[in-house]
This record gives sequence, C-alpha cells and structure tokens, in this order.
Amino acid sequence: MSPLVFKTIISAIVRAAAVFIAFLLTAIVSRVLGAEQAGYFLLGFSLLVFCSAILRLGLDNVLVRTFGAEGMTPKSLETFAFSLRWVCSIAVIVSVLGAFFSSAIAVYVFNKPDFSDSLIWFMLALPFVIIYSLMSFVFQGLQKVILATWFQQLGVGLVFIFLFGWGWLLVPDWLTSQNSSFLFFCSSVIMLLMAFGVWVSQENSALPDLNYAWKNSVLWQASSNLWAIQVLILTVQWSGVLVAGVFVSPEDVAHLSAAHRTANVTSFILMVVNMALAPRYALLWREKKINELRRLAVVSTRAMIIMALPLVAFILIFPAEILKIFGKGFEQAAILLSIMAVGQFVNVATGSVGYLLNMSGHERDLRRTIMFTAPLSIFLSIFLTYMFGVLGAAFSTAIGIVIQSFAALMIVKRRLGFWPIG
Repeated sequence: MSPLVFKTIISAIVRAAAVFIAFLLTAIVSRVLGAEQAGYFLLGFSLLVFCSAILRLGLDNVLVRTFGAEGMTPKSLETFAFSLRWVCSIAVIVSVLGAFFSSAIAVYVFNKPDFSDSLIWFMLALPFVIIYSLMSFVFQGLQKVILATWFQQLGVGLVFIFLFGWGWLLVPDWLTSQNSSFLFFCSSVIMLLMAFGVWVSQENSALPDLNYAWKNSVLWQASSNLWAIQVLILTVQWSGVLVAGVFVSPEDVAHLSAAHRTANVTSFILMVVNMALAPRYALLWREKKINELRRLAVVSTRAMIIMALPLVAFILIFPAEILKIFGKGFEQAAILLSIMAVGQFVNVATGSVGYLLNMSGHERDLRRTIMFTAPLSIFLSIFLTYMFGVLGAAFSTAIGIVIQSFAALMIVKRRLGFWPIG
C-alpha cells in the first residue's frame, strides 16, 4: 500500500469520526434542550463557524500550501508567525466587540432577544477557536492528518459532548442554551491549551518568532485572494442558515440546522480527499507534474462519486427516519434534508475543484467566479426565505452550492486543462 493511499484511508477514518461527532453533538443538544433552546445554541454555533473561518483571513490555505510544499523550515515558520500575529489581533477585537454588543445583535440583527445569552459565549470563544484552527492547518500541510482533523472539528466536539453529558447527569435542569454555550466556550479553551501542548512536543518543531514583521506584501497578496474566496464560499454554504435566523422561529432554525448538518455528512468524502491530497496537489504543481496531477484528480473524483452515491440514496429514501434522531418534531424537516443532500452530492461529484485551483495558484480566477455566485446566493437566501420560510432557505443553500461547484469546475478546465470528473 502506497503512503498516499494509507494517509487517505486514515484521513477517511478520522474525518468520518469528525462528521459523526458533529452530527452527534447536534442530535444530543436538540434532544436535551428542545427545539427552541437548541435553535439558539445552533444559531450561535453556526455564526461561530462562519466568523472563525472569515477571521482566519485566508491564511489557513496559505499555511497548507506553504508547509505542504516546504515542510518545517524557517520560511514556513515565519509565515506561521505572521499569520498568528494578524489573526490573533483581529480575532480578539471582534470577540470583545461581539460580546459587548451581543444584546444589540440579538435584537436588531436576528430579532431574537433571548439569543444574546448564547451569543456572548460564542463570541468569547471566537479567538480560541480561530487560533487552534489555524494551527490545525499547519498540521494539515505537514500531512499529519489525525492532528489536523482533531483540531479542526473532532476534538472540540468530543470535549463539548463530554462536558455536556457530565452536566446532564449531574444537574440536568441547569442545561439551557446559555449554559450549553458556556460549556462550548470551556471546550474551546481546553482545545487551545491542547494545541499548544501538542505543538511544543513535536519533533523538530519550534515556536514561531512573533517579532516577525507585520508587513509582507507577498503573503497578503496570496492570503487576500484566498480569504476572499473563503468568505464567498462560506457565504454560499451558510447564508441560508444565517438568513433563516433572521426570518424564522428558533424551532425552524433548529430544524434547518439539523437538516444542514445531516446533509453535510455527504460532503465528508470531499473533506477526506481534500485533507489528504491538498498538500500533494501543491507539490505536484510546484514540480510541474501536470499529467500526474490530472490523474490524481480524476481518480479521486471518481472514487468520491462511487462512495457518495449509496449515502445520498440512503438519505433520500429515509430522511424522516434519520431526523427523528434529533427529537420529536424534527421529522418534518425531511424535505429540507433531501434538498440540501442533493446539493452536497453535486459538490462532491465535481471533485476537489477549489483546492485544485488554490493549490496551483489560480485563486484569483476562482475568486472572480465566486464573486458572482455568492451575491446570487445571498439574494436567493433573502428572497426565498422571506417568501417561503425555512423551505426557501434550504432551496437557496442547495442552488448556491450547485452553481458554485459548476463554476469552479469550468475554471479548472480552462486553467489546468482537464475535467476532474474524467
């Protein structure tokens, strides 16, 4: 077995565990707190995921590309130091302001006054989540798949479930959306401490020198393109849920979040391949091995389609039965799950188009295309959610993902000269 295949298998196992934990977290919170309280928690959690990805400033993909191509070198450590300084500074400012104005945001943005109690803890957790997530992308670039997955998704979910379960066993009446959000804040602090502990224990690792210059035009040029792409992609993926938080009830937000997270199980296959192959794409492009890059992209895309088909079929046949896991009343979101599962399947079936472009230095082309699809997705989210409620939010999410996937596919053909789907 080749090292690449072995790493892909390991990546699949840990990514599957991460997706399962995310699904389990949503199910446990929904069943214990009920639809309304779970709606506040899941809306805050969705906002945290969205904000943390944006505030990494595109430097996460820069780190994957840098450490994937060069490994642990003084230059890559300087890049890491540069990233930490900027990300930490901005994250702390946004966190403090978000926590201070949490009541105003809950009332005037989301029209949900009771949401402020959860929002304040998610805002305070923001810097911790951003920093250990940034470190996870260094591990990804170094092809340490287990560590990367642990600090991107798996670890915080497991720690939270442990704390939440402990609270449920000892003082079940204490668990509200506010206190559950506080437990997530504690989980993020624990994860950051763990990330630093793992970093200093790595062989041949060194703490980045934070005295590294604030200015670096080359890094800013790369990260700005990647950041714009990331913001726009996140807008397509999360605008439906966040816009729904403005227009629909907390119960409907909980139903939509449950369907959204369940549909995302389909895309874990794409996450697995991206985790294992992104550094490989960067290396092959740097070495000008275009034919090998094409073969790897085509084989991986075909494999993803074969693996995704049975999973999507199962979701489409048994959507209500799956959603009953989240508690009474969630089965009414079956149509939402079916709609978003189809959108995620298209995302998987077009292959790792985003990473192919990012790792080959064509992020500017990808940005131009998504600059069209993201505003369209926002418009659809607002219009369809306003007109059709939570059903419109599901449709807007699926349509945005499909348009984005096909647009990126066309750019891969134009710039790299091949179709990832064969």
